[in-house]
Amino acid sequence: MIKFFRKIRQNLLSEGKTGKYFKYAIGEILLVVIGILIALQINNWNEKRKIKIAEIEILQNLKTELKYNLEDLKKINRQHKSEFEDGIIILKLFGTDVSSVSESKLDSLMSNAFSGYSFEAKDGYIKSLIASNKIDYLKNAELKSYISSFESMVIDANQEDGYVRKLLNDRFWPATDGKLSALDIISSAEQYQEFPKGTYSSDYKWFFNNREMEDLTANIFSWKKENVLDEQVFMDKIQKMIQIIDVELEEE
Repeated sequence: MIKFFRKIRQNLLSEGKTGKYFKYAIGEILLVVIGILIALQINNWNEKRKIKIAEIEILQNLKTELKYNLEDLKKINRQHKSEFEDGIIILKLFGTDVSSVSESKLDSLMSNAFSGYSFEAKDGYIKSLIASNKIDYLKNAELKSYISSFESMVIDANQEDGYVRKLLNDRFWPATDGKLSALDIISSAEQYQEFPKGTYSSDYKWFFNNREMEDLTANIFSWKKENVLDEQVFMDKIQKMIQIIDVELEEE
């Protein structure tokens, strides 16, 4: 093709048609420029297409991971609400005569209220997305902001749970050793039915008339209350992210 154009130019020059030569040369240049622009446009279109495909895949993977975390968090939140409700029942028993309440009932309340379930986020894909800078493929600025701060959301949702665990492990359980039967409390839970009963009975009269136990229990369940509320905030944010993803996928 290049030889063909060159031959035309040479023929025009040899025939002395200078004006036509320059017009042809300019036309040839325009054709080359147009060809380059078309090639660039095609290249840009291909790049945009690749980015769009990558974004769709990212959105789908994000939705899968977020839905998994949401379902897990819902289960934990229901458990923490149950723990808090039983904790309020326990708090109302302080300073009262608990001899009328069966020991098995008290064991069951203690087992559930002071259980140690925690939410553990599954955010491997989100972390890899941020580390690889592929998060920039997301067009929605609000979603990008949510994903970028996901780790801090997890920390905020779990912060109070950490305070509860510290109070339980550092103060509550050491203070009740030998006074509340751990085996009786543990074996009252359905998932620990294989555990035997303890060799002694819990001294609930001591527990519900002890100022330190009352204060510790009050602090524990005030933190549990905050934990439940923070988990709800986190669940709302995850649901918002999923909604944004659904809208983005519908528009693709």
